[in-house]
Amino acid sequence: MNARTSKKELVALYLRFRSLLDSINGLPDASFITPELETLLAVIGTAWQADKPYPVRKLLIREELGSPATIHKRIHQLKDAGFVSFEGQEGDSRVRLVVPTEQALRYFAEHAKVIQQAAK
Repeated sequence: MNARTSKKELVALYLRFRSLLDSINGLPDASFITPELETLLAVIGTAWQADKPYPVRKLLIREELGSPATIHKRIHQLKDAGFVSFEGQEGDSRVRLVVPTEQALRYFAEHAKVIQQAAK
């Protein structure tokens, strides 16, 4: 702890953090999303936002997300829950891109609102 940060400020920061976590956990659809599914959904959303959605095959080789079988299972869990869908790639019908659905975009937006509130 540096000399400028008082214990009272640190306690206030921690309590805001706990409030943020409680708010996020209370959001709709949050109960089914495990940390592993949320990480995968964030990877999918980030690639989609950059206008470079992931083909299923490229997601399956991301070792930091798990084994290919585990990633495949998680993609389908997200699909079954309505958070992602598959789109064909223009020019190559064999490639399936994993993209967030409107439900996933609402999920991201709700979390962003909570983060904005906590930052105030």
